[in-house]
Amino acid sequence: MEKAAVRQQALANLAALSDAQRGSLMQAVVTQVTTLPAWQSANTVALTLSQDDEIPTQLLIQTAMLQGKRVVLPRVQPGRQMTFIVVTPATTYERHRFGMLEPVGDEVVAPTEIDFVVVPGLAFSEAGDRIGFGGGYYDRWLPQTTARTVALALAENVYPQPSWPLEPTDQQVDQVLIFKNEE
Repeated sequence: MEKAAVRQQALANLAALSDAQRGSLMQAVVTQVTTLPAWQSANTVALTLSQDDEIPTQLLIQTAMLQGKRVVLPRVQPGRQMTFIVVTPATTYERHRFGMLEPVGDEVVAPTEIDFVVVPGLAFSEAGDRIGFGGGYYDRWLPQTTARTVALALAENVYPQPSWPLEPTDQQVDQVLIFKNEE
């Protein structure tokens, strides 16, 4: 399958979730992620602020702050680059021209200071190959860090093997946490 077709199907699977399923999924994400040894030992965690139909991460962000972790969220930079900004409960957000919310702030954290990263994506192989949203931001950024990388995926969006062509620049994640779509 072409990446565009896999993306389209994965987006449809995410869009089909009910509000009740999203609520259950948000709680399951917190439970699964926070029990990982790499999370428990991490001081600085790079997360994403989920948008629209993505797997919800807002509760995970709040939990990380409550656990005393330094939480960083991405900001898009020119040249398809990104940096991670420290966020707190007082952080304000602005909408990027691509539509996603980004933190307002100037405390940038170097990739080498990050211990744990939740990498967004739409579809994954069991081995950690991923299809993102098509911008290549994480594929450019991930080689700069040695942090443990974890992805969150609906079971319907995980494939035993990649059914899409892999590019030399594609970056794998260390672990894919799989969530069943339940009510």
